[in-house]
Amino acid sequence: MTTGARQGGNVDGVRPDLGTYVSRLENAVYKGIAAEAAPYDLFPLDVYLLLICQEAGECTATQLAQMLPVDASRISRLVTGLADKGLVRRRRLRNDRRIVMLRLSPQGEQLTSEMTGRMQSYYDRLTEGVSEREMRAFAATALRIVSNYDEMQEE
Repeated sequence: MTTGARQGGNVDGVRPDLGTYVSRLENAVYKGIAAEAAPYDLFPLDVYLLLICQEAGECTATQLAQMLPVDASRISRLVTGLADKGLVRRRRLRNDRRIVMLRLSPQGEQLTSEMTGRMQSYYDRLTEGVSEREMRAFAATALRIVSNYDEMQEE
């Protein structure tokens, strides 16, 4: 493999498209999270779900399904697995028993905090040599693309 191919540059005169860049970036991030999560018998989606619950404090499975790239039935299975491990607690609303609120258990809080630190260390290694200015430009570009996508979904 040539240096250009490893670095995501032109390969045989063909420039990778947006999907290629996103896929390679997602792969780099996902595999790192998978390696950090494996000792805890978790998968990256479990970690993402825990992080969302930590940030939200309390949320519904529907809210999780809007934020994660999986359907509602997969969210339900993920939540059940995390509840079985004692990482997530469920609570039904008194005024509407159909709605189940999810929050991290104390064990889930501790694990998620630990995972956050481990993931930040991994992210720091991934972004080594990337300037603060480059990261701001990357973030602004990514947010613009996501915003364009959101607008397309509203049409």
